[in-house]
Amino acid sequence: MKRQSNAYIVELRGRFAAALTEDGRFVRVRNKGYEIGQAVRIERSAQPARRRAQMTALASMAAGFLMLALGGFAGYRAPAGVVSLDVNPSIEYTINYFDRVLEVAAVNEDAVPVLSQIDGDSLRYQSVDTAIEQTIEALRGSGYLLEETENDVVISSSSYSAAHAERLAARLEEQTAKQKDLTVVSISVSKSDVEAAHALGTSAGKLYIVEQLQKSSGDEKEFDTEDWLKKPVREIMRKTQEELALNTPQNGEGKSEKEDRNEPSDGAKTTVDAQPPDATVQPEGQQEQDGESQPQGTPDPQNPKQGSPGGGTKPGSGGSPRG
Repeated sequence: MKRQSNAYIVELRGRFAAALTEDGRFVRVRNKGYEIGQAVRIERSAQPARRRAQMTALASMAAGFLMLALGGFAGYRAPAGVVSLDVNPSIEYTINYFDRVLEVAAVNEDAVPVLSQIDGDSLRYQSVDTAIEQTIEALRGSGYLLEETENDVVISSSSYSAAHAERLAARLEEQTAKQKDLTVVSISVSKSDVEAAHALGTSAGKLYIVEQLQKSSGDEKEFDTEDWLKKPVREIMRKTQEELALNTPQNGEGKSEKEDRNEPSDGAKTTVDAQPPDATVQPEGQQEQDGESQPQGTPDPQNPKQGSPGGGTKPGSGGSPRG
């Protein structure tokens, strides 16, 4: 009888791979196109095997331990990416290939008292999912995220591959959004994005939303990036929504909402010819009698009103539509 358990690929060696099980054991498995850090399901026998098979397995296991004694554990401690969490406090988690936290750091001054409520050692080697949950609880305890709805949270994820960063971002968004009072923006970023943010003294997530505000502002040359990087996430997100509402075309032709109200929806312009104040306009079909013109809109009993000008068919006149 066999039972399954979770494991994580920590090293690739040709046809075989080394995996670290959830209970902390290294095992050798066949390489089925795995990549480092990938979660796999492995089967293990729940009953003793024959002695010869057991010796072979033990020999393989010993070889695996020798192979991983230095490189494997070092790989477990090797940084593979960075996850950031921004509200106004900006916090970063350095993670390994298994999305386990190696280090937690405050990116700005507001994050320092928040992290003081969390035992950093207790987060080490915890999953980044758990670390973010505990940080959000600390943020609530520090007076952040107190709105009934739409507490804005920005998460950015970078990792050893773009595909893994995208999966991690999607997972963290799904998990965090379960807290119904949070509005979550979760993005995947590259290593260069993280480095560019660090050069500005901020996180990749906050730099991303500030850049989105800059694009929506319509005046990128006058935009003060450094000033906006100091503002809370909530203020940045609200300003972005306002700018998008002001600058987004309403009819696809680049006109503002105000301009749209003054023109027909089909884009055709309406031209009105101005008449001199003293000019008298004769309606078409109106007859003059005794040299005097009839007042506009007054019916003539001797000359009943004629048909509609322009030769159009009156409604209900029996004209059949064109086939």
